[in-house]
Amino acid sequence: MNRFAMACLFALAFLAPAGAQATQENQTTKAVKATFEDVMLELQDAVIGRGLVIDYTGHVDKMLERTAEAAGGVTTAGGLSPYLNAKYVQFCSAKLTHEAVNANPQNLSICPYLVFIYETKAEPGTVHVGYRKPVFDPSQASEAISEKINAFLQEIVDDVASAEY
Repeated sequence: MNRFAMACLFALAFLAPAGAQATQENQTTKAVKATFEDVMLELQDAVIGRGLVIDYTGHVDKMLERTAEAAGGVTTAGGLSPYLNAKYVQFCSAKLTHEAVNANPQNLSICPYLVFIYETKAEPGTVHVGYRKPVFDPSQASEAISEKINAFLQEIVDDVASAEY
């Protein structure tokens, strides 16, 4: 499967509507009153400012609009997408990923980390920033690194959400 197709699958998995309970348990999202562009810049700065490199930026909004009719994804209101804007950034922390895979090689599945932002047509001017919690193997060693990585991703989301816009 090519990189674009994989990115689209990641995007759909992260941004697809889910039940309220699953959303609360599996992801963290905060709302910000700001322009999408300002929040996106703040997110990029939060990642890069930690010495990390953004591997890829996914444009979920454009993908959904481009594929809506062919995929039968036209919204009930007749739109091609519920989003005004929706993107995600992928990145990894070498230090944290080394710890994760040393705990269990299967923890490779948590990389890259992904933080998303979106603004819906129903709530223009409110931008949501968040991440889906990575799933690790159930060992005690993996639980310790899981806590570190979730705290790291939460710190990025909190920094973006608390910025002065």
